[in-house]
Amino acid sequence: MKQSIKALGLGLVFALSSVFSVSASAAEKVGYVNLGAVMQQLPQREAIGKKLQGEFKDRINELKRIQEKAQKKVEKFKRDGELMSSDDRIALQREIAELESDYRLKAKALKEDSDRREREENMKLMKQIGEAVKKVATAQGYDMVVDAQALLYATDGDDLSAKVIAEMKK
Repeated sequence: MKQSIKALGLGLVFALSSVFSVSASAAEKVGYVNLGAVMQQLPQREAIGKKLQGEFKDRINELKRIQEKAQKKVEKFKRDGELMSSDDRIALQREIAELESDYRLKAKALKEDSDRREREENMKLMKQIGEAVKKVATAQGYDMVVDAQALLYATDGDDLSAKVIAEMKK
């Protein structure tokens, strides 16, 4: 019984060692991509900015109009406030407060919506980058590609960032 357990244990050790040596040899060629640098250098990034700016142009213009209107009311209050009746002064202060409140509410909504849309567009771009990385890695014979920020050390020869950017520009 003891001999069969020893034999089984030795068999298991040999099986595991062969699995580890196979997996170690399977990941021989490892490359890396600096995703941050790739994102910043892509022309698609600028196109995303213009697209989002176009989407939110009307809302941005509305905020500018509210801000200008509030500024005119504040100037009027500073200039004519002492000459106004108490009721007119209070009414003007309320108008200014309403405009400021409206501005803050719409600005917050705009920021949330634009941030959400930017994340959506960046996720689409990251998917395209992932496809480009896969294409470049396959063509170059790499078994694995990691983000450069996850590395402690690597040679410049394994940096695929420029090749990925070139692939994305096609």
